[in-house]
Amino acid sequence: MSIYILQHVPFEKPGILETLDAKVIKLYEKGYSLPDTADIDLLIILGGPMSVNDDIEWLPQEKNLIRSMIEYNKPILGICLDAQLITSVLGSTIFQNKKGKEVGFGEIQKATNQYDFLPEKLDVLHWHGETFNLPKGATRLYRSEHCENQAFIYNDNVIGLQFHMETTEATLKDIVEADCEYIEDNVLGNTEQTILNNVIPSQNKEILMKMIEYIQSI
Repeated sequence: MSIYILQHVPFEKPGILETLDAKVIKLYEKGYSLPDTADIDLLIILGGPMSVNDDIEWLPQEKNLIRSMIEYNKPILGICLDAQLITSVLGSTIFQNKKGKEVGFGEIQKATNQYDFLPEKLDVLHWHGETFNLPKGATRLYRSEHCENQAFIYNDNVIGLQFHMETTEATLKDIVEADCEYIEDNVLGNTEQTILNNVIPSQNKEILMKMIEYIQSI
């Protein structure tokens, strides 16, 4: 099993995904090389503070890899930024959320009667201001009060999450320290201290791993 994790910035780390036997490719380091689709059994792509619409060297390369993975019917898990990258590849538009940015912990609600392994509600870490139109052919998995498209599944082997379930106490501190200014004026009413004081639900790890198991089984 060849699992690859793409990491965009030093402070958004694999977290609980480190338990997987995966090769982590750090796109912020010089000399990185993206793997060939044929060599990947599972691709996981982490988040980052940049936008899909930014002019960044590796963005087109990453989109091409995502496109190839979808064409060859291989499983992908995209987190935050990469959920948006996947939707972009699938023809959707990414834009600023009119209701404001979600930062910190907040509840999401299940939006489908399918996928019995998914709970009706989850308390998850948000760190995003942009959102997207649901791609054609995708099924919405979760929504929230402030964001209609929190998670989706496409072709039963591609999952995009706007939120972070991979977070640990240590990686949460890294994100808050590196991007604390972004916390200001969020619609969830979170502060730096309330975010750090929040106990990360153990359920999040369990459900994230079930998602990964599901897309690998198709």
